[in-house]
Amino acid sequence: MNKRDFVLAAMALTVLPVLPSTAREAMKSDDPADYLHATRYLNFRHPRVRDAAASIRPTGTTERDTARAVFAFVRDEIRFGFAGGFWNNTAADVLKDLRGYCNTKSTLFVALMRARGIPARQVFVDIHASVLDGIISPGTPYVDHSYSEVFLDGAWRATDAYIVDPTLFAAAQPRLEKENRLMGYGVHVTGTNTWDGIAPSFSQYNILDDRAISTRTFGVFEDVGDFYATAKDPWNRLNGIARTAFGLFAGSANERVDALRRGG
Repeated sequence: MNKRDFVLAAMALTVLPVLPSTAREAMKSDDPADYLHATRYLNFRHPRVRDAAASIRPTGTTERDTARAVFAFVRDEIRFGFAGGFWNNTAADVLKDLRGYCNTKSTLFVALMRARGIPARQVFVDIHASVLDGIISPGTPYVDHSYSEVFLDGAWRATDAYIVDPTLFAAAQPRLEKENRLMGYGVHVTGTNTWDGIAPSFSQYNILDDRAISTRTFGVFEDVGDFYATAKDPWNRLNGIARTAFGLFAGSANERVDALRRGG
């Protein structure tokens, strides 16, 4: 699939069921109790997700300790990259593939948080496509992105710093600095891949830097499937055929990422 074909495919709409109005009203809520349930994509009752959640061992006894342990697991155990199906991967799928990008790693992150009884949700925005320079060309000026909010110590805490694994982050950020570029290779030049469970932290959607990288905030959705079913004009809504085709060149993107990890 060439770049032109990818752009055309991205314009095709995926038909997915729209959630009942009661469910959509709940997503406007800031009540943490509304963000503990399983969904089609946040399938934390799946044995693979349930077992992964149980295997995570915090160093302390607080919810923040648990949240930071979940963060470290998703950051370290799931390499940044792309799997077949593009965004159409459940939390269990991500654990099977051991690769993910923003939308799929946030799916796993939120699912594991909920599995441990910690309220968490996905917030969907767009981000300049240059964040993927050197890895893949999406064919759109911006790409859809999600970060996570976790309810800890009475407030929603934002992060996407789990997206990029430490080896890639350590290779990519110095390269950006050397090239005097804001974003590329999957990271933001002033981003971070750590999180204390309190302050916002971002490896990609670094709004703590005052240079503009986004044009739209779509908001909170039930999960990534609901986002692509109901959001108004997202950048990367692909139908089933296009998502399958994406898998044909995801491998070359992953090869570039692996080369970056090796210092290539």
